[in-house]
Amino acid sequence: MEPTQSPEIKLIALDVDGTLLDDRKRLPAANREALHEAVKRGVRVAIASGRMTPTIDPIQDMLGLDCIVIAYNGGKVVGSRSEGRHLIAHRPVPTFVADHFITYSQEHGHLLNFYHEDRLFAEDGGSRRTFMDIYSSRTGARYEIEADLGRLRGIEPTKLILLAEPGIRDRLHDAFRALFAERAFITKSDPEYLEIMAPDVDKGSALPLIAQHYGILPGEVLAVGDADNDLGLLRGAGVGVAVRNAKPHVQAAANWVTERTNNEGAVAEAVERFVLLR
Repeated sequence: MEPTQSPEIKLIALDVDGTLLDDRKRLPAANREALHEAVKRGVRVAIASGRMTPTIDPIQDMLGLDCIVIAYNGGKVVGSRSEGRHLIAHRPVPTFVADHFITYSQEHGHLLNFYHEDRLFAEDGGSRRTFMDIYSSRTGARYEIEADLGRLRGIEPTKLILLAEPGIRDRLHDAFRALFAERAFITKSDPEYLEIMAPDVDKGSALPLIAQHYGILPGEVLAVGDADNDLGLLRGAGVGVAVRNAKPHVQAAANWVTERTNNEGAVAEAVERFVLLR
């Protein structure tokens, strides 16, 4: 449902894949132009992604903007480059959760992405290489191969991703959500990704931290997304917008749904309507 009265927007928080970028990982020119106009009017921009902090930098280069970064689905939040990328928040996965997923991935042959200190660790072998190639091609991330991921037991990772075929991923999502309940936040993003964060950590949980840091009211935030891992972002913003290509339940959680898809400059449409007031 669209807000009855749109607030003055001071922060735009954007998902990347399926939202800001098109299906070929390109940035529609309309998105760049609308966001540059918003920044000229004093609005801040935050990139909100499940990606690692270093692999978000190329997105900023494409935009040509100095952005706040919500990385790892909210596990790590840092300020803009001009502010020295200072740490606003880091909320890692508890070790008992991480250790469980290390054991499970080894016993069942699944690829587990283990993110620690902005580095990506994983074991190779079996079908894992196929999923490594999928993930690297989408994000540009580089793996550091561990012969035994068990070496990382006892470490709190910023985030984990377990990768599997979509049908298996969906089944594991339901099983692990039931197993861990409130002890971890588990969600889905790309078709093969099961994302694991600390309890109460998602993209939306980063918004109050950023708002407090920059003196912005929570209601002065426009958020745009498309996937399950964007639900918290949309619900936590003053105006939550789902792009037309978002799944039906994501659209249902939003205040407004664009007419355009991510391939057609959906972000520009949202910015024009709620920030530029066109």
